[in-house]
Amino acid sequence: SIYFVPHIRTALIGGENLASLLKETDYYLKLTDLYAHTLPKQYLKIFRETISVLIDKGESTSSGEVMENPTTTNIANISEAAAFHKSIQSFWLGHAERCHHYTEKMLPLKNETGWLKGVIVLFYHGLNSFKLLKKSNTNRNRKISKNAITVLEAAAEHSKWNYQNKVQLLEAELLSFEGRKQQAQNSYTAAIEASRASKFIHEQGLACELAAFHYETCGNACKACDFFNQAKSCYNQWGSKMKVEFIDRQLARFQISSKSDS
Repeated sequence: SIYFVPHIRTALIGGENLASLLKETDYYLKLTDLYAHTLPKQYLKIFRETISVLIDKGESTSSGEVMENPTTTNIANISEAAAFHKSIQSFWLGHAERCHHYTEKMLPLKNETGWLKGVIVLFYHGLNSFKLLKKSNTNRNRKISKNAITVLEAAAEHSKWNYQNKVQLLEAELLSFEGRKQQAQNSYTAAIEASRASKFIHEQGLACELAAFHYETCGNACKACDFFNQAKSCYNQWGSKMKVEFIDRQLARFQISSKSDS
């Protein structure tokens, strides 16, 4: 069962279909019960909660189980895993302040938590910073995205397949924030294409979603709707009912606006 956890982590980060991932996680949880493997079970429960949140906020997929208190021998590792997952959940739920809180907790541990987890935390931290910047345009918040881009660029030198799309999406958001519209649009397109090539369907959806918000800000409702629809298709494939419903709410705004204009 020692191999269950890294496998589920990689599949989750890579955007595997959430329903399939939930089924697989439940199967592994049964095995941990069968063989009384307590520690892997604690990790798998944390993963299961995240998968459930990403599917439907846990409305129909939550196990309803309460997480046991970690033992003194593994409390640090379990707490770190919980913070990592809370940062992922908060990001996808759109809870910017909460995401910032958990990613900030993770950053001092990034050299201890493994390369992949550290880079993923920085990716979410960087993207989330643009929501914070809209509320508080401070030096500290501006440095977050630039630091994330620097680290992700270094990662992309080792594996463009895994990280180039993330660099391009961070750059697109930075360019959009700075008002460099055309350059931002080019970077969104590049991020979408790179995500598609790497088969990261969730990040392809995210790039489409953020491109849609960019075009909406630029006053191009037609393009915004097109990208929201692309995002919806990606999130459907990912299996995130929660994100599909979020995109539906964005599209509904344009329909209401169109009716009021006519």
